[in-house]
Amino acid sequence: MRTNRSVFKFVLIAALVLAGTAISVNSYAATASSNATATVVTPIAISNTQALQFGSFSTSATGQTVTISAAGARSSVGAIVVPASTATAASFNVTGSGVLTYAITLPSNGTVTITNGTDTFAVNNFTSTPSGTGALTAGAQTLTVGATVTTAGTLSTGNYSGSFNVSVDYN
Repeated sequence: MRTNRSVFKFVLIAALVLAGTAISVNSYAATASSNATATVVTPIAISNTQALQFGSFSTSATGQTVTISAAGARSSVGAIVVPASTATAASFNVTGSGVLTYAITLPSNGTVTITNGTDTFAVNNFTSTPSGTGALTAGAQTLTVGATVTTAGTLSTGNYSGSFNVSVDYN
């Protein structure tokens, strides 16, 4: 009888286990997967290819100006320019990846001067072509920069020089 009882217990336990799995609670969880990707681009770079040149001029009072446009045109207010002197906008070669756009940051007013000994001109009102945002074509673009120099009274004759920074950064 023990054998029948053991068989009966075994069958009963097996039936309960099977019944338990048959009436288990269904879960409503779900799983999905996604790909992860990245694109590495050529770093943006800028190099100066032409200096900003205001040319030769004479001045006799404070507040006279000579302006070089981003296109390279020279104009003046009060200062007398020498027509045969070289005046050019600064030129930069911007390189990077494909056809990406970039932001252009020019110097703020009051941050750039050109000097000769102790005499100083303020350089302000920087402009560029393109203005504000550039767009690379086949990974390159020429950026030109102009500005205005303002006299501070009667200044010594001679060459005046200084430098300024132009920054570019991908948008």
